[in-house]
Amino acid sequence: MSHKITELFDIKYPIVQAGMIWASGWRLASAVANAGGLGLIGAGSMYPEVLREHIQKCKNATSASFGVNVPMLYPQIEAIMDIIAGEGVKIVFTSAGNPKTWTPFLKEHGITVVIAQRTGLGQRLTDADLRQGIRTANHVRRQLRKLRELVYCAGTSPLPALEMQIAEMLAI
Repeated sequence: MSHKITELFDIKYPIVQAGMIWASGWRLASAVANAGGLGLIGAGSMYPEVLREHIQKCKNATSASFGVNVPMLYPQIEAIMDIIAGEGVKIVFTSAGNPKTWTPFLKEHGITVVIAQRTGLGQRLTDADLRQGIRTANHVRRQLRKLRELVYCAGTSPLPALEMQIAEMLAI
C-alpha cells in the first residue's frame, strides 16, 4: 500500500500509533512496527535512562521503523534528545511546547521530525471552528466504524497485533 505516509516513515500501512505517555512503551511500539504501522514510544512519563532502555528493547524487537513522541516541555529534555540521537532513532513526534527549539538538532542527526501541535492555542473558537471540529469528529467516527467492520468482520485481520489496541480505542 503506497501512500505519502508509508513512504515518509518506511512503513507498510499508513497507520501511526499515538505516543500515549506510559501506555506506549517498547512492547506496543514494536508490535505496531512489526505489523506494518509506525509504532511510537511515549517519552512523556519516562526518565531518560528508562527511555534509553525502551528504545534499545524496541530496536531488539523489530527491524521495522519506529519513533519516539517527546513533549517539548519535558524537564530533562536535553538528556532525552541526546539519548534519541545517540540511539539512532529515525522519527520523532514533538508535542506540548515549542518544537523550534529542538527541530534543528534532530534534523542535524538525520531524524524525521513531525510536529503534533494544535495551532491557535488560547484563541477564542469561532462557530466555523466548531463546525469544522464536528465535521472532523464525524469523519473520524465513520473511519472507526469502517475499521471496526474490518477488524471484527474479516476472516483474518490484516493487522492482528493492533486488534486489541483498536478494540480499546472503540471502547473509549
